[in-house]
Amino acid sequence: MYVASLTAQSHAFASQELADAVAAQWDADHPSELEAIEQLRAEGLHRIANSKATCVEVWPAEKWDGLGPGGWKAVWTRMPDRRVVHQGLAAYNPDGTISHEFKSSDPIWEFETDSYTVKDAEWHVTRRPNGMTEAWARGCVKGAFDEAYLQARQEAIRVCAVNR
Repeated sequence: MYVASLTAQSHAFASQELADAVAAQWDADHPSELEAIEQLRAEGLHRIANSKATCVEVWPAEKWDGLGPGGWKAVWTRMPDRRVVHQGLAAYNPDGTISHEFKSSDPIWEFETDSYTVKDAEWHVTRRPNGMTEAWARGCVKGAFDEAYLQARQEAIRVCAVNR
């Protein structure tokens, strides 16, 4: 079994070719992480840099089954899907003013389950215990995402107005 360590994540692959291909693409997708690792090495922090660097290791199946998330069910026998996902989060204070906003359009792998989607767009609004309201959207089609994000933000502002 071949385990690719990708920043803070580890994923098992049935073949070295798959693991190497994912690791190479991961590095290509995350140039800022590579720069940070090189900066750590330049500062003489090799152990920390090496712990963050992308690598592929051979593991006995028992080790992955005991330590890896999902055991044998989580071993990739095919190339995981990878697509650009547009994401946005806007957090509103109780009075409806915006506290912070984050938007991105990044390549996301199928194993990045918190961010990955195949949907054109989806959105939701969440009212937090601290009184903040979050508008969230993501999607693979930019125009559909933009519309969903606008809808989420409008709904968040409506929720803030109702709860004042």
